[in-house]
Amino acid sequence: MEKLEFRHTLKSREECGCGYPHDRSLEAVFIGSLEEVVPRFNDLGLEAPYAIFYDEITYRVAGRRVEELLGAKGFLVTAPTFRNAEELAAKVRGVESIVGVGGGTVIDVAKYAAYKVGASFVSIPTAPSHDGIVSPIVSLFEEYGRKSILMRSPRLAVIDLEVIKSAPRKLVISGYGDVLAKIVSIKDWQLGREDVGEAYCPTAERLVLESLEILTGSIARSEGPEESLTPLIRALINCGVAMMITGSSRPASGSEHLISHYLDMKLGRKYPHGVQCAIGTLLMAAYHEMRNPNWWTEERYRLKMIREYFRRVGLPLSLDDIGLPRSLIINAIIEAWRIRPDRYTILHKYRPRTEDAKLILKESGLE
Repeated sequence: MEKLEFRHTLKSREECGCGYPHDRSLEAVFIGSLEEVVPRFNDLGLEAPYAIFYDEITYRVAGRRVEELLGAKGFLVTAPTFRNAEELAAKVRGVESIVGVGGGTVIDVAKYAAYKVGASFVSIPTAPSHDGIVSPIVSLFEEYGRKSILMRSPRLAVIDLEVIKSAPRKLVISGYGDVLAKIVSIKDWQLGREDVGEAYCPTAERLVLESLEILTGSIARSEGPEESLTPLIRALINCGVAMMITGSSRPASGSEHLISHYLDMKLGRKYPHGVQCAIGTLLMAAYHEMRNPNWWTEERYRLKMIREYFRRVGLPLSLDDIGLPRSLIINAIIEAWRIRPDRYTILHKYRPRTEDAKLILKESGLE
């Protein structure tokens, strides 16, 4: 069993000097078997009674085992919505610790419920599909589309690599897409710092850059699926910690995520989040290369190499690969900035028109 400690290894707000809160809710991440870690929860400072959240699939993958190891009551997550999260929060009042066993939906619903009832939260992912494993951000659907809000990071996370290895390939690919999206998001954040004086955290920047170095290095070495899982998990955790210390998704979500949110609005939950972000990454990397003189100079983060990373891990390289209409993408490029008018990105600086959007799409290589 490997223990990654966070509370005592992160700089404080005063030490960093960035003005962000530097929350340190996350105490540790354990990489080991469920049977090795879960029975020690009480020794690790968690308190009973416990509630276990899972969906129908993750119950079979790992939820039942966690339920039995803790002798706790389980609750079924049925939808990635705030309504379902509120319903479950009402059922677990009085619980001291909530354990989310699953993918993005289960973890976000469990995170929301734990925050609402004042319980400790433990994250046990069953797939490396997103950077929300240890982040304080909850992203769920309401009536008019997906909405992200600030909650609190888990106290602990448990990564059972045997469980992760059983995840569908499409969810692993989604995780790659969500991390590689940071190539764009960190540059959008720098635009905010340079153009409008937005606060910027060097500690969060370091974590995001480490994520990119970890993952792109693994891809460049052409490591096989099993060898690449640990770098992917570490990269996703780093991104989540960056969001925790800033109390915002800002370090990990820029114009590429706005493209994904637009697709959510128009298509619902048709594609994995990280795959949609990957499409946004190619588009917005092209836009940055066209308009941002402070875009990456290192070849490893330029558009040509991003496409090579995508090819190696199986992310889509064209609209035909994923089945997205050209007209929808054109509209996404033009309109996505409106989703978060307060989050300054390349789309906010140079609000593209139709001809711009067509050129961006062409330069991205997606058509």
